[in-house]
Amino acid sequence: MFKNNRICLIIVVVFFVALIAVQHYSPKPVDWTETYNANSKSPYGCYVLNDLFETLFPDQIVVQNNDGFFVSLDSNSTETQNLIVIAPDFSPDKYDVQALLKFVEKGNNLFLASSSRGNLLFDTLKIKLDYPVIDTSDFKRGDDILKLNNPQLRNDAGFRFTKKMPLLSISTFDSLYSTELGTNRSGHANFICTQYGAGKIYVHTQPLVFTNYHLLYGNVDYASNVLSYLPVQKTVWDNYYKPDRAVNTSPMRYILSQPPLQAAYYVLLISLLLYLVVESKRRQRIIPVVKAPENRSLQFVKTVGSLYFKQHDNVNLIRKKVIYFKEFLRERYHLTTLSNTSECFASIADKTGVPLKVVKLLMDMIYYYDTAQTVSDMDVSDLNHKMEQFYEQCI
Repeated sequence: MFKNNRICLIIVVVFFVALIAVQHYSPKPVDWTETYNANSKSPYGCYVLNDLFETLFPDQIVVQNNDGFFVSLDSNSTETQNLIVIAPDFSPDKYDVQALLKFVEKGNNLFLASSSRGNLLFDTLKIKLDYPVIDTSDFKRGDDILKLNNPQLRNDAGFRFTKKMPLLSISTFDSLYSTELGTNRSGHANFICTQYGAGKIYVHTQPLVFTNYHLLYGNVDYASNVLSYLPVQKTVWDNYYKPDRAVNTSPMRYILSQPPLQAAYYVLLISLLLYLVVESKRRQRIIPVVKAPENRSLQFVKTVGSLYFKQHDNVNLIRKKVIYFKEFLRERYHLTTLSNTSECFASIADKTGVPLKVVKLLMDMIYYYDTAQTVSDMDVSDLNHKMEQFYEQCI
């Protein structure tokens, strides 16, 4: 059993080492997860955009925000700021929306690039987005073209991107307070500016244009021109509404977030499960049901008694009972040598607890009948009575 367990353990260890080696030397797959994180160098991170802030906002501070707007935004500050939020799903609660609107109303600017469908902020500003019933943009190859309406920023041929983006547009907005600033490849608005109090809210429906992939392999001028609407002042970059926001720092979350560790963890679970399944089997044959032996002592006694009674062999019967008596003394009291002497009688009486008088009478009868040639039925009965009396008095 120990040998089998050791073989299983060696197999599992070898399998783990091979798995780690394959994971280490195999080419790393490209992570196309939309993180929009300022420190992420994946295709859909915003590391390049973070470096671009030094050019867009020279000599200005760029602050990282990691809390909800209700907690982080200071509406009483007299210093005007820019707040940039780039996230695929921007769904603030009513407290964050109130904090945002109060922040903009004081003369600050909000730039929001999001494709969120259920957005309380959009509902408050009376902005509705138009989603195609079936959007096959991600499955199509070819370029995508976005345009800006400002004559100083636009390009007649449009800004060309090497990868298509979701066909998302702004279908409804308040034209009294809002201005259309750009369109998508279908000619529908995808970039607007809404005046709110003393500040402005810029809404862009395609956040992918600000990611590393499109800035490096698309058209960086488009992102620069879009963000140039923001004044050169202190800027706050939001990290709270990012998809990869750290909400749990447990070791298990980190293990599951790393593909090699995740694979090793699953292999460990499967190995333990297989081990439990294999080891749970029986290691011996099924034990058969054995019936309890029947007590046939009475039947045996009747049979032997009937045999000797019919043959009337009292001498043989007496000798059998004497042999049984001596065996009893030998096994129970370790009296191996018996003789017809006073010392032997005293030893038997001491060890068995039977009175010496009874022992002497019984031993005299045993030695007499053991050598007798004829024994009557009365003699057999008398000797049997004395033996039963001895057995009852033994300790």
